[in-house]
Amino acid sequence: MINSIFLLILIFFSFVSNSRENKLISYQSEYEISLSESDNVRLPGKTYVDKASGQLFIDWINNCDDSWVSNQRMVTRFINSHGVGTLSEINYSLNEIADGSKMEYVLEVKENAELVNRTIGIAEKGKNLEVSFPSSDKDSLKLDADVIFPHNFLEEIVRNMFGSKKMLSKKVYEGTIPDKFFNISVFFTDKILTESREILSKDITNNFKKIKMSYYQDNSQTPIFEQTVHLNEQGVASFFKYDYQDYSLDLKLKNISTVKLKCD
Repeated sequence: MINSIFLLILIFFSFVSNSRENKLISYQSEYEISLSESDNVRLPGKTYVDKASGQLFIDWINNCDDSWVSNQRMVTRFINSHGVGTLSEINYSLNEIADGSKMEYVLEVKENAELVNRTIGIAEKGKNLEVSFPSSDKDSLKLDADVIFPHNFLEEIVRNMFGSKKMLSKKVYEGTIPDKFFNISVFFTDKILTESREILSKDITNNFKKIKMSYYQDNSQTPIFEQTVHLNEQGVASFFKYDYQDYSLDLKLKNISTVKLKCD
């Protein structure tokens, strides 16, 4: 479950793109991962995460207005309350057609250098959203027609975050848990933050809005986790906090550079 949830870090708000409607930009970035401080009381006999560290690398590129291409790698080192360490590595590649009609992805999860899971998925919109899994005996899925893909979701967020709306709810399929989509509630706060110019180049807007999100699955009334993001109007996230039942993770922007492809 930890691996599946961590994959959301790679996708929902850690990417940037170009758009005629919004001023979004393509980029390459790196985030530093650490365990958040917590005052929660620990129960006897239960295993907890004592330490967490790692890096998240993301490329999100506008492929000449045809699609949004991403290659993402996340490496996280955990040490639990018994002193046992685990190394988690997640590789994710995504190609989402610009009009939101189709998405292809490859997901690979490793633990302690051993392959745990590899999934290839193709999701296409028609009367419903249909997901197939080539090179696998996994059954195809039929999801609701109003389920959208990650880039469409980002566009909705950026379009509304400086407007009058205080809340937005969407169904999103991104493939990190291949047979499910997420119901995501987004809450726009009034808090605006800035980042060090040593990290940001001059072409990145230093004006980040604090956004909170809750992720639900199936018909549950309790979120499986919650997220805080500092996001600017270009789609750049400078900070993430992921709150799980027993611990939280901070992801702080370490490096970022914009990318421009030469398109005919």
